[in-house]
Amino acid sequence: MSITTVLFDFDGTLADTLPICIHSIGEAFKKYDGKTLTGPDVVAMFGPTEADIIRLNLGNREAAEEAVLLFYELYKREHERMVQPNADMIALLSELKQRGYRMGIVTGKGRDSLDISLERLGMTSYFDVTVSGDEMSRPKPDPEGVLTAMKSLGADKAETLFIGDSEADMRAGKGAGVFTIGAHWLENVQTHRFDTTPDLFVTRTSELIAFLDGNR
Repeated sequence: MSITTVLFDFDGTLADTLPICIHSIGEAFKKYDGKTLTGPDVVAMFGPTEADIIRLNLGNREAAEEAVLLFYELYKREHERMVQPNADMIALLSELKQRGYRMGIVTGKGRDSLDISLERLGMTSYFDVTVSGDEMSRPKPDPEGVLTAMKSLGADKAETLFIGDSEADMRAGKGAGVFTIGAHWLENVQTHRFDTTPDLFVTRTSELIAFLDGNR
């Protein structure tokens, strides 16, 4: 296997952003629906963008767009407090970039929240393509996003990795026919046990580097 292309999920894979997503979505439901959602309640709705999660699930439909605005307000305001830059992730991305791998993101996040996080965490310059939930008609576990990123990069299935932390990621990667890696190297992840077995499971970034070293 000769790998040229490494695609990543974002929330829970490249950045420990699950807490701020859960908090900001939860506050929107609390204010406009009077509901208190647990973390698992929010994660169970993942798939669509954060804005569409609110639009699709908020009982108070007339207030949906106000609730979306509140989500983005909180996401921006609380980002620095709730999401810390991760030196291991920056070191990994820098190493992969230096080695010449093409890199991309395939995420259900909305474009606006993805760009906020990439900029705040200093990750913007590392990626050759980013496919957000706004650019997909069928979110993960459908492979559309992975295939879209590959097409943009001119990448072949046999030379592509997809790395994620969730069951939806495993199914999307497998559906796209690429080597699929389950990564639980951050504190907060979406899926603690995969039903779809990844081709490789890693808990440290060094394990990914070791795998790539063995497949040069």
